[in-house]
Amino acid sequence: MSAHRSPMKPTTVGAALIVFTMLLWAGNAIVGRVAPDANVPPLALNFWRWALALAILLPFAVRPILRQRALFAQHWRHWVMFGFVTVAGFNTAYYIGLKHTTVVQGTLISASLPAFVVIASRLFLAQPITGRQVAGIVLSLLGVAIIVARGDPRVLANLQLNIGDLWMLVATLMWTAQAILIRLVPRGIDLIGFQVACFVPGLLLLAPFYLHETLSGQPMPVTRDALALVGYAGIAASVIGFTCWNAGVLRVGAKTAGYLANLFPIFGAMLGIVLLGEPFHWFHAVGAAATLAGIAMATVGGGMARGR
Repeated sequence: MSAHRSPMKPTTVGAALIVFTMLLWAGNAIVGRVAPDANVPPLALNFWRWALALAILLPFAVRPILRQRALFAQHWRHWVMFGFVTVAGFNTAYYIGLKHTTVVQGTLISASLPAFVVIASRLFLAQPITGRQVAGIVLSLLGVAIIVARGDPRVLANLQLNIGDLWMLVATLMWTAQAILIRLVPRGIDLIGFQVACFVPGLLLLAPFYLHETLSGQPMPVTRDALALVGYAGIAASVIGFTCWNAGVLRVGAKTAGYLANLFPIFGAMLGIVLLGEPFHWFHAVGAAATLAGIAMATVGGGMARGR
């Protein structure tokens, strides 16, 4: 008797891609944390990571873009807007926010992504919202709060909103828009070609901000450490991570991707412990357990949306 192995379901593959992306992006958070020590300015890091991603993917995208040029021309507004939102908008707002607020507050605001995605999916994609999904979101948010507050409720009680928090909220809304926009990508369009098409307008919009940062006395150093940071951000976070995220959202849907995005602070804490020698505390375990339970509640047993 020959063994027959059934292919993995698209939702399973998509969820795995999203989880892998969160791990890569948590590594990118480590890059962002050590970048100031290497004198790498935030906008320079953002600009060159996407420029490197463009250089790597362009050879693989030229032929598909030429083959589907009519499709790309027809939907040019979509990939231009996608590039503005993802390449330039999100990271610019995120970096500006972190200049004026704390990492704790920034992470808490970013953790609102699943709730925003659920609401946006209901408004723009007509996807239903169940009580179980709402409960899962609340539980996963509680887990994130436990981690970023380091188990001390007084940290949350003493939070005060400022202009940086508003920028972090803008960044979260932009990533919500990205999760919705990727579901509206025209059927049959080449994903790599679409991403490269997005990189160009995003970089063009980002360039003046990067130039202003450079002329303001924060040039990008050409050192081994700086190149290593840009290399990880450009290859792991931008090329591999961005591709896996988009492919994953197409398979599982925006809502499920939003739930799984709350794995980011868990992976970030894990990598901080392993790579930076940060201590492991009880609130890491409790927060991770609550977050994972919330994700499972929102996605398992019929909660996971199927992509198109």
